[in-house]
This record gives sequence, C-alpha cells and structure tokens, in this order.
Amino acid sequence: MTSLRQFVLLLFVAFFVPWLFLIVIPHAKLRAVEPVMLDPEDPSLGTYPAERSNIYKDGELVFAGQGCANCHTQVIRPTYLGNDSFKRGWGRDGENLTHTRETRPEDYIGDRYAFLGIQRNGPDLANLGHRISDRVWLHTHLYNPRQHNDWSSMPSYRHLYSIRKVQGERSSDALDLTGDMAPPAGFEVVPGDDARALVDYLLTLKRDSEVPSAGDGAEAPAADPAAN
Repeated sequence: MTSLRQFVLLLFVAFFVPWLFLIVIPHAKLRAVEPVMLDPEDPSLGTYPAERSNIYKDGELVFAGQGCANCHTQVIRPTYLGNDSFKRGWGRDGENLTHTRETRPEDYIGDRYAFLGIQRNGPDLANLGHRISDRVWLHTHLYNPRQHNDWSSMPSYRHLYSIRKVQGERSSDALDLTGDMAPPAGFEVVPGDDARALVDYLLTLKRDSEVPSAGDGAEAPAADPAAN
C-alpha cells in the first residue's frame, strides 16, 4: 500500500511540476503584461505594441472560425530557429527583403487569440498588412485563390460571398472574376459581412511595432540590413 502511495505521489509530481512551470506560471506572467511607452520622455512616440483599431475584432473571430490558422502562422521565429526574417515577402515591404524583427509575446497584447499556427502550408501572415494593401485583391483571392496563383492549394471561401442579379449599375465592390469561377452574365459576386470583416482584419496584421530602447531594459529594435 505504501508503495502504491509513493508511486501515485511521484506520478503526480512528475506531471504537476512541469505543468506548473511550463504552463501556469508563464500564463500568469503574460496576463499581467501591459503596453509600455516607447519613450517615457516623449509620449508622442506612442506605445509598444502599437494600438490597433477595434475594426479587426469581428474579423479575428471569422479568421478563427474558418480555420485559417491551420495553414497560416502569425509568428516570425528567432533567427536560431529559422530564417523567417530574411524570407521574401515576410518583411515590411516584402520585395526588398527588409529585415523584420522577431515576434515577441507582447505583440499579441489586446488580441483574444494568438494565432501562432501549427504549419505553414500557406505564407506567414504576421506582416500581411505591409505586403498587401489592395482590398479587392484579397477578396478575389479568398473567393478564387487560383485566379492570381494557379499553384495555390488554398480552398475557396466563396461561402462568405453571395451571387446576385445586377440591379441597374454593377456594385462598386463586386469582384472581377475570370474563368470557371466567374458569375453568369447579368450576375455579380459581392462580399458578405464576414468576408468584409475578415479582409479588414487581414489588413491590420503588422507585427513590426518598434520595441522600447535597450536603455529601458528591453530589446532594441532589429537593425535593417538594407541600411548597411
């Protein structure tokens, strides 16, 4: 009986201690994290992370509900874990391979969910708002991913859109679709509320807020190799 008690106690300790130090304590610490001023002597510089408008909140729920995080990540790994910061399309401007700093836990302050993702079947979305600013392009891509990239493996999200008969003039937000996905003559494809919310959310994804200076005890912003 004593041996059984010792076994159960050791088993409890073996599972509880790692859970306490790997889950409970880090979670408690991160819940207490608040935005900090970039420079206490110059409030005009704002806070880190930069505040985002509440306009993206509904789209965040659509992103979660549609399972987008199953194929897309929103995290730029430290250099020792990968070369994310130097990949084409992952930086602020994409084409010039601008070095983007590593993701930090504070980047997710204010978000209800941290969409770190589990695999990268599609591009990382951490800084999508810097790479793409064309709202119509995003809507067309969501409806027919292979219109722009015939190699895309992304599924169509046409259930977020509606096909309706053109009444008078064509709607200003109707999609310009080609090929098999184009609507019949006299009809148009327009985004629904969830599609608009999702695109609004995607356009806000900019995980590149400057961090407080090293003099404040925090990591300094990453250097731009293009400037060297």
